[in-house]
Amino acid sequence: MSDEDNQSSGLGFLLALGGAAAAIYTAFKVFTKEETQSIILKNIATSVGDEVSILIPAHFEDATLTIDGAKAQLNLINFDVLSLVDKGHETDKPESWTKKAWACQRIAFKATGEYLVFIEPGIKLAPDAISLAINCLKEHQLDALLLQPTILNKTEPAVITNLLLSLPTPLNENQGADIDASFLVINRNAYSAMAGHTRVANEKFEGGAWVKELKAAGFKVNIVDGSGVASKIASIDFPELDEDLAVRAATFLGTYLLPTVAILGGKSSFKQFLGSLGLIANIATVIKSRRIR
Repeated sequence: MSDEDNQSSGLGFLLALGGAAAAIYTAFKVFTKEETQSIILKNIATSVGDEVSILIPAHFEDATLTIDGAKAQLNLINFDVLSLVDKGHETDKPESWTKKAWACQRIAFKATGEYLVFIEPGIKLAPDAISLAINCLKEHQLDALLLQPTILNKTEPAVITNLLLSLPTPLNENQGADIDASFLVINRNAYSAMAGHTRVANEKFEGGAWVKELKAAGFKVNIVDGSGVASKIASIDFPELDEDLAVRAATFLGTYLLPTVAILGGKSSFKQFLGSLGLIANIATVIKSRRIR
């Protein structure tokens, strides 16, 4: 075997070993990670007597369908629906804040409810979605609840790309990149103690940031499958190419693609063995993390 062949074989071995190690390490981190208690929304809602403020971070002309859906909610005795009445949030936004976080903060200043419900424009709600969410929050004595809506356009290339890049890797298994923050219920005490959206103001992964920051502040938060009561069209824009995306893409390819390449292209049984270990770890990780529903 020539020196070039030896070098190629050695590189292939190191890549196969690295991919398998990354996959196994990721699986280990996912399986040993502290999990949030699994809870389920009930099918039948009971009336909510507390004051509820439903907050939609968009100008009212850009969110008419969402506003109509919020106003049609059942089993809420005392509630109001607030959106932006002007587009000033687009010009007075602090540089470090995201547009959505600043819009939420502005609307929350006007809210008087004991429970604040943040709904992104474009989400379609079942008539009892919010009452069921508040029932769940109160029953389990939570301070906040993140409901995960069903995604209607799962086959769009950009949606698939974002899903794949949110899979756990050695670098992001704790970031919560897959936690959707488009339907958030939080009690006023917790929101005030968090200074509103201040702690998540510039976070790309807002859902994961809410979970992390609320827990760090001593509040109880949970993530609930809301696919039966809420749905949305995910963004079909590809993520902006930046350093963070490059790192996520590289770690995804190294963790998930290399083991498969080692199996299919490996010339030695040992490389294929390493690839098989990595592939098994990847499958276990995806199932355990429930990223693909």
